[in-house]
Amino acid sequence: MGWTVKSRKQLSWWPIVAAFVIWFVHFMVIWAAVEIWPHQKLANAVAWGATVIALLAVGAHWVRVKARHAAGALSDWNYQFALGAVAIATVAMLFSVVPSLVFLP
Repeated sequence: MGWTVKSRKQLSWWPIVAAFVIWFVHFMVIWAAVEIWPHQKLANAVAWGATVIALLAVGAHWVRVKARHAAGALSDWNYQFALGAVAIATVAMLFSVVPSLVFLP
């Protein structure tokens, strides 16, 4: 008669919240650039630069979440919600930078 003990997978909000934190920082940088340099090309350049950096950060977060799940460190619902947060944050970042393309000076 053998007993096996399985450890519980880590439950954490950080994989879900991190994507939204990246999105929030991205939005604040874009907003600050528009407030500092209204109707200038520099604000557009900052917006697109911040978007590239934020997309790279979200991509790195996505890879980290997938690796933690593959290692068995994340529960299934944590993993699914984290991937959903990454998808929402990615679309939101792309959507928030569209005005810099539409309203070029």
